[in-house]
Amino acid sequence: MDYRPMFDAIRAGVAIPEEYAFNMIIGRDNEKKLIENDVDYISQTNMSKIRIFMGDYGYGKTTLAKYAISIASQKAFLYSLLTEKDYKGIYKQDEFFKTIMRNLKFAGFEDNPLEFIMNTWAEKMEKKHGENIKAFNIEQIGKHLKNEEKISGGFLIDICAAYLYNFINKKNNNHLLAYLYGDKIEKRELRQYGVTHFLEDDGWNFLDNFMSLMRSLGVIQGLLLVMDELENLRQCRSDIRGKTYNHLRDIFDKLPGGEIRGIYSIWLGTMDWLEDASKGIKSYSALYDRIKSETQVQTSESIVIEMGYLEQKDVKEVVEKFVSLYEESYSTNIGSEKLKQIQKHAVSKFSDSQGDISIAPRRIIKWLVEVLDKLKDSPGS
Repeated sequence: MDYRPMFDAIRAGVAIPEEYAFNMIIGRDNEKKLIENDVDYISQTNMSKIRIFMGDYGYGKTTLAKYAISIASQKAFLYSLLTEKDYKGIYKQDEFFKTIMRNLKFAGFEDNPLEFIMNTWAEKMEKKHGENIKAFNIEQIGKHLKNEEKISGGFLIDICAAYLYNFINKKNNNHLLAYLYGDKIEKRELRQYGVTHFLEDDGWNFLDNFMSLMRSLGVIQGLLLVMDELENLRQCRSDIRGKTYNHLRDIFDKLPGGEIRGIYSIWLGTMDWLEDASKGIKSYSALYDRIKSETQVQTSESIVIEMGYLEQKDVKEVVEKFVSLYEESYSTNIGSEKLKQIQKHAVSKFSDSQGDISIAPRRIIKWLVEVLDKLKDSPGS
């Protein structure tokens, strides 16, 4: 495999491509195991769960999220990755759910899979009920789906009825899909399709029923919802920040509480954000009280997982692994003796007076790549 794109990203200090995430997870065996167990738990029980991974900048939170995406994708999860650009209006129900849909991904699809998923569902419904509903109007289809498929009322039944009607009658569903993607579609246009409920009033109910619909297809096992860069919420205007924290509290109440099933939500931020009493989570007690640990002891069941420093053995592992990948990618030979020298120098350089590695893994890896670049260009140095 050619790892040069990964090394280029490391040199530039930017997020690495997803396909290389496994190689960047060093010294995070605990976090990896938690993610693997969480995905299995949701796949097997159809419950929901939240994990909050906290770490300073450069500690590999985003890389860990990509690892979670890889693991969840192997278990046939949809995933949606939200970052700072997506948080402007997520305190509004409709904006939150449109943001999830807009960023929706599924392994094997380059583009958003929502149209494929809805078409797959509509095709299944046509085969199952086609002879009975071909002559139905949208309202009649909605009643039929509610009675026969037990799809709950509200926005989802409106969308499903309209979508299935259009699908059966060879009409396009562009307006319905565009609304779900977050495009500006006038309500009067949606009402022409029989839509009388909307996301701003029915968003939570829609998300729960949407997940049930996805599971009913027999392929999709859940949704991984990653919320990265949450510490940047501190930069929001105070009223917006308060509304957003209240929305996060709602997520917290509805997912682990069992009201919405089949979602694994990973939140990523810094401990400073958690404990900031002015602008962080601590400034909003209704959310902070749900998240904080009463015993200050971190276990495998803790909601908040603080990502600690690397150990000396981890640094040695980083050096050995990246030397091997570098040799493979650049057709060069560092040699075992030089490898040992680099390991020894790295441990010495990055250990503090107590022997702890108190520096971000990102900086260690970037330093290592620069050392390897120099050795490649000047083998005798």
